[in-house]
Amino acid sequence: MDIKIGDNNKIKNSSIGHQIAPSSNEIVDNEPKSKRFSQRHPILLSIIISIATGFILLFSFWKSAVNFIENLF
Repeated sequence: MDIKIGDNNKIKNSSIGHQIAPSSNEIVDNEPKSKRFSQRHPILLSIIISIATGFILLFSFWKSAVNFIENLF
C-alpha cells in the first residue's frame, strides 16, 4: 500500500491505518525475556513471606497489643 503525498512522495512499509501482520517465518514473542524472581518462584516466595511474618509475630510487643484490643471489648 503506497500513500502519495505532495509531489509523488511515497511512504513504504508503514502501518498507517492498518496493522502489519507478521510473516509466518517471524516468531512473535510478547513475553519478556527475563522474568522476575517473584514470577519464576511464587510458591517459594510465599513460604519465605509466611515464615518471616510468623517470626515477627513471635515478638513480645504483640502481647501488649492483644491485651489492649481485648480490653476494648
